[in-house]
Amino acid sequence: MNIKSISIDEFLQRIGSQPNGNIWSVLVTSNLDNSKLAEELEETLTIFTECEVGIISADNVVDNVVNEIQQASEEYLIIWNFENWDNHHWRKFDQMRSRLIKQRGVVLVLSEKIVNKMFVDAPNLVSWIGACVYEFIEDSEFLTEEERQMRVVELQQWSGYSDAQVLELAESEQLPPDPEYGEWLVLLNREDLIGR
Repeated sequence: MNIKSISIDEFLQRIGSQPNGNIWSVLVTSNLDNSKLAEELEETLTIFTECEVGIISADNVVDNVVNEIQQASEEYLIIWNFENWDNHHWRKFDQMRSRLIKQRGVVLVLSEKIVNKMFVDAPNLVSWIGACVYEFIEDSEFLTEEERQMRVVELQQWSGYSDAQVLELAESEQLPPDPEYGEWLVLLNREDLIGR
């Protein structure tokens, strides 16, 4: 599977452009201290999504992790510490995926070695996650204003629309559902129009 490299700013834009309702994403990191990334992500997502975000550390007992997911009161979850999971853990997690519904969504923080195990041993979960698997660029900064403008130009060329046309389509609830349009609205600071 081709994994796109992404900065934290780009990841937040993609989160912001997603519809509400059990959207799962995976951040692949080479940083061995996934706990620090999970904590920083919790703080950032709490601000960005304006909802409660919880952290779950995966352990060797899949049933415990599934129960924690089900009992969590937070709308959004970050799950990390899968390093001890082998093929049996992933297969069982895959079989229990119907019990993993969250109101907003879940981010799995995985190492490259572990994400490869997930691809092999949890095919149904992987198909559920879809293309929302990203390699996290360590120490990446938020997009500069110039980079944001460059991305807007790319989106204009891709779609053939101007900013004004996209805003008009969003306001009239005629914007196509492609995630790029949601990202575009975020770049224009019009997250309020996502999902309209």
